[in-house]
Amino acid sequence: MHRTLLLMQQDDSAPVPAVGLGFLIAAARRRLKQVMWVRLQPFHLTPQHVWVLMLIQQRGPVSLHALAQEAWMDDPTASRVVKLLAGRGLLRSETDPAHGRRILIRLTPEGRHVLRQVETLSGEISEHLVAGVAPGDQEVFREALNRMILNLETLAGQSPRPQRLPVRRLKVSSL
Repeated sequence: MHRTLLLMQQDDSAPVPAVGLGFLIAAARRRLKQVMWVRLQPFHLTPQHVWVLMLIQQRGPVSLHALAQEAWMDDPTASRVVKLLAGRGLLRSETDPAHGRRILIRLTPEGRHVLRQVETLSGEISEHLVAGVAPGDQEVFREALNRMILNLETLAGQSPRPQRLPVRRLKVSSL
């Protein structure tokens, strides 16, 4: 694998070895996270934190379970992320006035401020991610990835969630 990476770095026109889609998806995910980690370091945020903040900004106040589903996390992971971000003063929880037992999570003014700083960075990463890929191809790729995720959910014994087709696009970027 190391040799392949060196070849790809030396000559962009070198043929890319034929590998499975799962490998390519995993490699793209790892590289995207690496790039984001480096650029988010000054903010003391992870890619997962930014994703949660962006979802809440886009959606508005949201319950923990709904946030977890939209962020492709399980409830305990979403709870840990929310607790950490709330501890930093970026999120706050409050009782849903329409449902006394439900808690809604929303951005604080500080959370909105930090997110505005990060949005430019996210947009830049997103632009580089899809550079050279035609908008129509991006849409086909988005639909194919969505289908693969649903296929894996079915294989794992989870009922597919039709609301995930098509993927909602965040206003800032589609990271």
